[in-house]
Amino acid sequence: MARSFAFPMGITERHEVAVAITGMRNRVTIHVDGVLIVDSGGNLGILMPNVFDIEVGVQERHMVSVRFIAQQIIDGGASYIDVFVDGRFAFRHEWL
Repeated sequence: MARSFAFPMGITERHEVAVAITGMRNRVTIHVDGVLIVDSGGNLGILMPNVFDIEVGVQERHMVSVRFIAQQIIDGGASYIDVFVDGRFAFRHEWL
């Protein structure tokens, strides 16, 4: 089962960042403008690492942080992905 989403970055220098989580091993891939930047390789059962930081842009640089949050059922069972741009919260995307 694959889960994925994409979002635009930049004002004058536009880029598209795409995040995908695939398979039982929760393999995370992050593409910028179709070029593979991050490939976690996957890990059976849990997602490790759970925070990915990348720099996007050449003239107009942005730091993008993608954080995977998965709580135990006893803690409420929330599962979501938070995206931060330049240290500020940008948006939240449902994971499961």
